[in-house]
Amino acid sequence: MKAFIRYTAAVTACAAVFSLSGCGQTFFRRFLREEMRRPFSASSEVSSEEPVTENYQSPYNGELGSAGSLKGRTMIVSIYADDALTSWDSDSDEDSMMKLDTLDNLRISTEFLTQQAERYGSSTEFIWNWELNPDLCFTARFEESLVTEYGDMYHVQENWINENVDTEALKNRYRADNVIYLFFFNTDFSNQVNPWYLGYSCSPDYYIEFCNIYVRFDDCFVSKPSTYAHEMMHCFGAHDLYYANEFIPSSYVDHCESTFSNDIMYTVVDSKEITNDFSELDAYYVGLIDECADVRQWNLAPSEHIID
Repeated sequence: MKAFIRYTAAVTACAAVFSLSGCGQTFFRRFLREEMRRPFSASSEVSSEEPVTENYQSPYNGELGSAGSLKGRTMIVSIYADDALTSWDSDSDEDSMMKLDTLDNLRISTEFLTQQAERYGSSTEFIWNWELNPDLCFTARFEESLVTEYGDMYHVQENWINENVDTEALKNRYRADNVIYLFFFNTDFSNQVNPWYLGYSCSPDYYIEFCNIYVRFDDCFVSKPSTYAHEMMHCFGAHDLYYANEFIPSSYVDHCESTFSNDIMYTVVDSKEITNDFSELDAYYVGLIDECADVRQWNLAPSEHIID
């Protein structure tokens, strides 16, 4: 499933972080590290010293892919990938800063999702911080080009995960119910492919839920926290609202457009703060509630979490 992201914010200048002086770069790295180490009110963190929990039995049975509903504990595996056209340079300050920025975006997006789940009375935790838990961070090398709008390389990435990530051991260690894999590609602004998701919502054959985050795209956009949250919500069953598809009819897309919807599955914002709405419909599709008025009114597809 392609996940074209609809940006409504007017952009008059590209992100300036990459033109910082040496002193500015040092300050920026320190700022991000301090931000990520401050007390967390929403997302959960587990020290890498915590012992492995043998044979952890999750209440989620895996029937909806590696990530079920926006409930319980979700482990995020970050994979910084080189492919035929892009790469990460471990000696580059700019690349190091971008990696820290992706980590900060994970903090903001997981806090947002945790807070939204709490609004609907659900307990949700995310384990995401690979600075505290380095076994959640990987590097990968692909001979193919994976910066593409289409999911024809799903099995290439699926096979890499199966061969290189001991997911069951990590789930035991962190007592995780859900697993999301994020591939980060060091694209430049000439890239015209938006971040996207592939997983169970696209096909029952796609058990592993992963998102491709292209860090720069469309002339001057840098992927921001709302994009991360949007893509991760797909892993829990949310659907795009900005184009007609098998789940969302064109009449509802038109409704979103005519009402200037700020729903995070319709539009995202080009800022560090997530100012999008997390609607009742989003809560329904990610498994937080069992009914939604819009589903009945607009004849939308039922949530994958509703069992007949």
